[in-house]
Amino acid sequence: TISLVAATLRPETMYAQTNCFVGTKLEYGLFQSADASEVYVVTERAARNMAFQDLSPANEQVVRLGTISGQAIIGTKVSAPLSCYANGVFVLPMENVLATKGTGVVTSVPSDSPDDYAALRDLKKKADYYGIQPAWVDGYEPRPVISTAAYGEMTAPALCDEMKINSQKDRDQLAKAKEVAYKEGFYNGTMSVGEFKGQSVQEAKPKVRELLIANGDGFAYAEPEGLVMSRSADECVVALCDQWYFDYGEAAWKAVTKECLAAMDTYGDETRHQFQITLDWLHQWACVRSYGLGTKVPWDPTLLIESLSDSTIYMSYYTVAHLLHRSLDGSAPGPLGITPEDMDGAAWDHVLLGRELPAGHSKAEALGKLRRSFLYWYPVDIRSSGKDLIQNHLTFFLYVHTALFAKAEWPRSVRANGHLMLNGEKMSKSTGNTLSLRESCDRYGADATRLTLADAGDSIEDANFEESTANAAILHLFTLMEWVTEAHKALEQSDAAPDQAARAGDIALRPTSSPMTTVDRVFDAEMDALTLAAGAAYERTMYRDALKSGFYEFTKAREWYINVTADTGMHPALLRKYISRQAILLAPITPHWAEHVWRTVAGSASSIMDARWPADLPGEPDYALLAAGDYVRKMAKSVRDAESALQRRSKKKGAAAAEVNPALPKVLDVFVARDFPAWQEDVLAVLKDNFDAQTAKFDDKQILAALGSRGVLKNKKVMPFAQEIKKRVAFIGPQAFDRAVHFNEAGVLREVLPYLRRSLEYNTINIVDLASAGELGEAQARAAEPALPGEPSFLITNAQ
Repeated sequence: TISLVAATLRPETMYAQTNCFVGTKLEYGLFQSADASEVYVVTERAARNMAFQDLSPANEQVVRLGTISGQAIIGTKVSAPLSCYANGVFVLPMENVLATKGTGVVTSVPSDSPDDYAALRDLKKKADYYGIQPAWVDGYEPRPVISTAAYGEMTAPALCDEMKINSQKDRDQLAKAKEVAYKEGFYNGTMSVGEFKGQSVQEAKPKVRELLIANGDGFAYAEPEGLVMSRSADECVVALCDQWYFDYGEAAWKAVTKECLAAMDTYGDETRHQFQITLDWLHQWACVRSYGLGTKVPWDPTLLIESLSDSTIYMSYYTVAHLLHRSLDGSAPGPLGITPEDMDGAAWDHVLLGRELPAGHSKAEALGKLRRSFLYWYPVDIRSSGKDLIQNHLTFFLYVHTALFAKAEWPRSVRANGHLMLNGEKMSKSTGNTLSLRESCDRYGADATRLTLADAGDSIEDANFEESTANAAILHLFTLMEWVTEAHKALEQSDAAPDQAARAGDIALRPTSSPMTTVDRVFDAEMDALTLAAGAAYERTMYRDALKSGFYEFTKAREWYINVTADTGMHPALLRKYISRQAILLAPITPHWAEHVWRTVAGSASSIMDARWPADLPGEPDYALLAAGDYVRKMAKSVRDAESALQRRSKKKGAAAAEVNPALPKVLDVFVARDFPAWQEDVLAVLKDNFDAQTAKFDDKQILAALGSRGVLKNKKVMPFAQEIKKRVAFIGPQAFDRAVHFNEAGVLREVLPYLRRSLEYNTINIVDLASAGELGEAQARAAEPALPGEPSFLITNAQ
């Protein structure tokens, strides 16, 4: 018997075979099978794989009887197992058949496979072009096999029409169609024909597979998913060997592991998603090998547990290791005097699982101490590992914990990270793009290396170590150290004479007894807010975010405070708080720098490692003070924007003489409003009344009706304003309805007048509170009209 052996991953579709495909340019061999009466026609690669799977006369030996080209096989009529065309189907040519996948022989199911449908349609249209006889395709039409709600019983034709696939040459579109068809069929398909008609594809697939094998019409065959080369430069095959498996597909075990995952913190949706995908596809996993490093299989010491399946609960040993031995190799016994011989199965069951020891056990008291130590330290609070292990070792870690331990000892979190790139490129010895930890510490120092690693990224995506960041870190840390040292000298002067101003270098301090200004309170609130943000980031192991809040933005807040208080000096209490906070915030990332500041500069008697996270933090940031700070920061930009607009108007053709001469002394009037225009209040009230917080949608019909009834639609500004508020609600949520300013706008501006005059270079700045201002001049009244709470308007003139 000569068998043209077709390989398929979809045995359930065999009922609708219309033909068989081969590659006309491929060379096939006639290979002796394990059955002396049967010869297989397949590619050399497939025959070699089969030889390692007990499918050839002698194990690992390929017996070739002859060779035949794919073109010579075209037109052969063959018997297709389970096919609705019981009288046989023809072998036809296909352009996309590969010698590196399967057996080089492809069974064709055009109702389900877009590739098969496109190829069969081409052959029917251009029989002469492809060198076939019309009789080989006439009468062989796609037949139903799988029914889906989305595409009916003809998935492939429907997808080819939908995606406008015209021939088998449309390979990109066919690849997309194939993915859609196979997913839809597997997850949502129902069998339309055959012994398992009415069953889901997921149920029927293994049953049809077993039916083909039982009838002698098929056999199990395996091959690598792609090209795998050994270190000896040989192409690898799949060999059939005796093997032990973990059955991770067992329903009850999978269910409790999913429960563990649901209760576990993954620090990101992508990590959780990868775990969920793995739990869905993972079933049997081969878990032993005969060579290498690993734990011996208890019932067969000639085998080893393979590395990904081994050591899934090794962290439980950490909880008792310090009590079992003092040396790393275990040669020095621990304080309890327990020997390796004492730790038999019953002992470990007691320590890790809480099972009762045999009566009169000689080490009962010591083992009880081990048990208490285990319970003290377990469960695992966080398991940190690489993202590539989610699909195997980390998932096994969850499975084994749920199998062995009570729910209280299940892992609490897994933190997966990406790989580390160097200067935006993959590390590679061949390209020379490498940097070891020792090299980095020698080149940049430990703290700059740690800071750059923290800045490299925290998500499951690959992190990037930038050497330019490491160089900049050295400068930043050194500059900050110099500044802190100078600041501490100023504080020592202030401590010596608290009622007097103090200065050291560029650092100026007010008397300690001076009252806190709004600017002081803003800086204080910003330090608290950034400390809260950094603490939350550290809790989430998001070190880049912690560095951003606890160093970069903390530095910006200090620089702004120095700038704003340049005319009056900083408050000593806030400077002292800044130095303490900065050292604590950076201690997890740059411990050596922080220790030097804490002990050498600040003179603390204890190490910063003994310091506690600030206990005087508020429950949440003071948003009113933070808003006041943002308001002052934006003021300079708003004024400069107003100046630019003034200059653009003066440069237009036909414009009158320039309103303001920049070479002459300038005066700035800042108009501050306390109330919104009545029509804006009406629009806000209507939008708020017609917003559904559950769906986050507005009722536009009701909004138009309500605005019409209030008589405000005639105002051309109403609808643009309403659209702007809608956008803000979509961006930040319902709090966008609250436009109130929660600080004294005019009071804050008056406090920072020296800073504004200096930074904006104005001789005179007048703060005009419109709620209490008298009659305004014509130009002032016109300039004051756009002012809103939190959004002042300006008038720029030359001094008279």
